[in-house]
Amino acid sequence: MHYAKQGIITKEMKFVAKREDVSPEYVRSEIARGRAIIPNNVNHPESEPMIIGKNFQVKINANIGNSAVSSSIEAEIEKLVWGIHWGADTIMDLSTGKNIHATREYLLRNSPVPVGTVPIYQALEKVDGSAKDLTWEIYRDTLIEQAETRR
Repeated sequence: MHYAKQGIITKEMKFVAKREDVSPEYVRSEIARGRAIIPNNVNHPESEPMIIGKNFQVKINANIGNSAVSSSIEAEIEKLVWGIHWGADTIMDLSTGKNIHATREYLLRNSPVPVGTVPIYQALEKVDGSAKDLTWEIYRDTLIEQAETRR
């Protein structure tokens, strides 16, 4: 949004303009107006740029994630692959079981599409699921940790 508001068309805007069959200026304009977003984390360079917004193609999200009952990192990677194979534009990691951090790391390293997370799940894992033991500092640190995760 920073560049879009300054009138600058980035390489990501050009990329999504081709995918969406619109002009780069149109992409820039929609982002500058707050009607679209390119969900991109500079720490995840393997993720291809894509755009989400009212005036663009519909996007498909696939929810995956481990649980305390079942699943493994390998199973989550398989879900990721199948989700992308069948057209997911984004993946949401809803892991609630053990090893949330390791699971997310593997998903990020293997995903060509943006991966979203639910930081509260990992924050609760850090306090063994006890909401009363969850502090702002633990939650804040988890948010920062997830945002800064590198591939």
